[in-house]
Amino acid sequence: MKTNLLFGAALIASLAVSAPSTNAKSAMDHNLKCLWMNTDVAPLHTSARQGVAVNGKFYLQNKDTQKIEIWDQTGKVGELDSGKGTNITRDDAGNIIVRTGEFNTNYNVNKGVRIISPTGETKDFEIAGIPAGRADFWGHVSGNVLSDEGGILYMGTQWQPNMIEVPIKNGAQDAANTYSYNFVPNEALKVGGTFTTTHLISNYGFDTESVSMLSPEVKLTNTTSGNGNSIYRLTLDDEGNWVPSGFYTTPNHNGCTGFEIFQLNGKKYIVYSSGSNNADGFTVAKLQVKATPANEDADKDVRVSTKYAESKEDGSDVLYKNNAFYGNHLNVEPASDNSVYIYQYVPNAYIAKYELTIEDSSVEGIEAENDVVVFGAEGKIVVKGETLANVYNTAGALVATGKGDIDCAAGLYIVKVGNKATKVVVK
Repeated sequence: MKTNLLFGAALIASLAVSAPSTNAKSAMDHNLKCLWMNTDVAPLHTSARQGVAVNGKFYLQNKDTQKIEIWDQTGKVGELDSGKGTNITRDDAGNIIVRTGEFNTNYNVNKGVRIISPTGETKDFEIAGIPAGRADFWGHVSGNVLSDEGGILYMGTQWQPNMIEVPIKNGAQDAANTYSYNFVPNEALKVGGTFTTTHLISNYGFDTESVSMLSPEVKLTNTTSGNGNSIYRLTLDDEGNWVPSGFYTTPNHNGCTGFEIFQLNGKKYIVYSSGSNNADGFTVAKLQVKATPANEDADKDVRVSTKYAESKEDGSDVLYKNNAFYGNHLNVEPASDNSVYIYQYVPNAYIAKYELTIEDSSVEGIEAENDVVVFGAEGKIVVKGETLANVYNTAGALVATGKGDIDCAAGLYIVKVGNKATKVVVK
């Protein structure tokens, strides 16, 4: 049994599948396959600067219409009420988190935040303790922001030397435990320790000991965009402060904002924007950390696969240069034992879905019996059959294993029984 999800407020439409632009030429490595691409989102341009993919659909935050537009390969299939902000992200449980406060205004003035669950319930709160300044994007949020345990949003604001840790529990900010860290820059990158509007800070439930941060200020990074092209790894020091402890190895990284760390059968990888600067290429690499942000010959050994920037038919240039405020947003969801889906939103260009297969990450599995049925229920996942089930969150981390009734917090999960995967919602 496969549960198909659509947020409760979404409107369904039947539209023709859109093909890639007729003057585009795609190229990617053999282990990466483009399942579909839709260029109809291009006119949204800077109105929808960030988007996030959940359960096969894209959720694009349109600050001008104050709606989250829902898109798939057929076109726009619905919308949800939001607000005038640009930031939109998801947590490990598949909850969407969107800023409803007015765009390009201080966070300490326009404070609205909305959480939308996989079943369509919404919770609103006003964020507190954020320094004055602008921040257009949010990174991945660890945990489940609608549960008692909660999740953590990390962010900065323009020109401020602080990284703010924002715990969110049961759909509301834990203001008492919100903390602002004085960011300590790594001199190897020669940054001033402040943040641009396009920075991105992420944290994942499978690695709560680390925070990944797209470099704050562009200085000597050989890019022309509004953000740096190296991704810091932050860890806690002996005094409990987040400090830089190296750089993720990301060969041929460009200046666009966009990356995600994910797991596939216990191994960690990173997908990030790469190739022609400010264009739409991306690369998947094994997750490794080194001391310098500089490109080195050994970096190529971590590369797993690359999707190259779309080019003109005559090969004279890349097709999408002006990607609307340096966005190349990437999300990952499990697909099978040795593959993942990669979702890409390039503002002013397209949305696309890919399948990446990594053969050396596969594990032996037992084909699920025909009578095995999997579905979500109140506070649990029900597996009817004798085969062992593995339960993963949307970031690909294993969260539970069992048969029969498997207790889980509310959220979106991928359940693998043998070689078959099923998406379910726990209420």
